[in-house]
Order: sequence, then structure tokens, then C-alpha cells
Amino acid sequence: MPTPTLPESTLRRTVKILEECGWNRSAAGRRLKLNESTIRRHAELAVEQGLLEDLPPGDKGASRRTVAEPDSPALDFPSFPAEELPADELVDLMKSQFRREHLAHRSRKWFDIRVNIPGPIGIMWFGDPHVDSQGCNWPLLDAHAKICRDTEGMFGANIGDTTDNWVGRLARLYAHSNQSRSRAVRLAEIFIAEMGIDWLLLLRGNHDMWSQSRQDDPLTWFKRGGAPMEDWQARFSLLFPNDRRARIWAAHDFPGHSWFNPTHGNKRASLRDQSHLYICGHRHQWALHCEENADTNEVYWFARARGYKYIDHHGENLGHEAQMEGACIVSVIDPDSVSESGFVQCFSDPHAAADFLTFKRRKAAA
Repeated sequence: MPTPTLPESTLRRTVKILEECGWNRSAAGRRLKLNESTIRRHAELAVEQGLLEDLPPGDKGASRRTVAEPDSPALDFPSFPAEELPADELVDLMKSQFRREHLAHRSRKWFDIRVNIPGPIGIMWFGDPHVDSQGCNWPLLDAHAKICRDTEGMFGANIGDTTDNWVGRLARLYAHSNQSRSRAVRLAEIFIAEMGIDWLLLLRGNHDMWSQSRQDDPLTWFKRGGAPMEDWQARFSLLFPNDRRARIWAAHDFPGHSWFNPTHGNKRASLRDQSHLYICGHRHQWALHCEENADTNEVYWFARARGYKYIDHHGENLGHEAQMEGACIVSVIDPDSVSESGFVQCFSDPHAAADFLTFKRRKAAA
């Protein structure tokens, strides 16, 4: 019995509708008012007559090419190059990027800052400045910056939160401030770049890191000199001319908190590492603690700087009364000290620290 056939025009129409429906026989059947088995039979006949190269794999299979119509297409479209790299080049790029970023990340775990001047030095650790806050104690901040600038051998370190930098839901707090964002940036620029502080380190606290990237952070725009600027924390050694090394772990804050011990987080950090100083800020309170490890006979300090936000309605409403001292902490490091306890000394009073550093430097130079 001969195989039944259909007019070529009917088969071409079925193939055309199948193409338009993405080779979904069910959808094509609804348009042609035919069942799926009939649609499939039409497709089989189209293959037999050379109107279709192959049957589609299923109801929603990938489209198949039909035999070219004798007429040329009405439009010729350009062939655009691929926007993404070929697979092998993309993988090579990712490998190279990882090696570079991993090396940069590892190099910041601990790094050396070489001290090229003889004798003792001081580091004034400025607690959270919040320079644009209405509660920022600018008279005190200006006075401390002057001490840092005018004391020989004194360097500055910013513990973070230079501006309020409210973002997201907290941006509503700008409604209660008389400072614009542009003025906040200008005040930060004055503090960082124009007050004559010789910076040793700049940290970005949580308020600074609320910027989407470093490029959005004003600290990046006007950071002066080669002082490193790190996110949240920095672990580094001061290497003195006599090869004595002072290890310092500075962080905006350390994990862990205790109502009874404001340096609880510092203590936790010391269990992971052996440094001479563990210093932080963030919580708007200050504390100093020094002790000796009886197993190693190493002497180390735990320090927390209060910062310069002296009017904090939110904190007071939560029952946190404001402290009056310790806005900054000053570390005096004497590489020529004959004792471990004399190697690093910390002060909550920058005036006393400056006098002590000046005395130590004159004695060393005599």
C-alpha cells in the first residue's frame, strides 16, 4: 500500500507554523486545528520530501533548519563578536586575578613599617572623630592635633569613623544634623590633610566602610603620603634602626564584649597572637590595661580610645553616660629601653605623653 502524501504547500505551512511555535507540536496543533500525532506525521512527510532536515527532538526541542527557499532573504544582519572572553582566556584571567589578590591579601596579614629616626617615637591614636557630628568635640580634636603636629617624634593614627556617613535607613539622621554631606567631606579633608598630622596609619571604621567602595570614601581622595589605609584593622611591626621590633594590632574594634571589662575583645585577640599593643575604638569609651605573660615574660597593652563624639543623645537614651577622658590614646615606644615594661608606655592624657616623649628623646640624644 503506497505511503499517503500531502501537498507540498500543506507540509510547508506545517513546518512554518512549527518553527514559529518553537517546534512545540501542541502549540502548532492549536494554530492548525490538528492533533499532535497529525502534526508529527506532517513533519515526517516533510523530512521524506526534503523540506526538513530532521525531526525535532520533542514538543519543545531545539529549532531545526528548513530547506532554504529559493528566494534570497529580505535582510542581511551583521554578525556581532562575542562580548565575553573565550573559555580558556577567561579561566586564565581568573587564575591571574586570584594570584594577584591573594598575594596582596597575604601581604597585609602582617607588614613592616620601618622607622628611620633614632630614639623613641609616639603614636597618637585618634579615637572615632565623627568630625561632622554636632557632638564632635572640635576644640579638643584641634588641641590634640596641635600636640601631635608640634611634638617631635609624634605620629598620628586614625582608628576609624572619620565622618558619620549615614546611609540606608540611617540617612534619616541627616534630618537632625546641621551639616551637609559636602561639609562633612570638607571637615574630613581638613582633619586628614590640612592639620599637619604626620600619619602613620588610617583605618576605615564601619561608618567609613558604609561607602560602597573606597572610591566613594572621602578618605581615599585626600589621603596624604604613603601611610597605609586599611579596612577595619591593621597588623604591623615597627622596625627600629637597632632592629628592635614593636608588634601592633590596631582595629576599629575587636570581636567580643563585656560590661565588666572594656578591653575584653583586646584580650581575646591576644590569645591568637603575641603583640606589644592591641588598640581599638568604636564603642565611645576608653580603657587601658597592661600585663605580663608569665610564660613568655612579654609585656603588652590593651587600649581603647574613647573618640571625640562628646554629645551622643542616642547613647545617653540607652543609658550610656559619656566619659570625659581618653579621646585619644598615645603610645610611646622606646627602642632603647632596657626593660620590657619600658618598651611601650600608653597614656590617656596626650599632654603628659608629649612631655614624656620629649624628655625621652632629649635623654636619648644626650
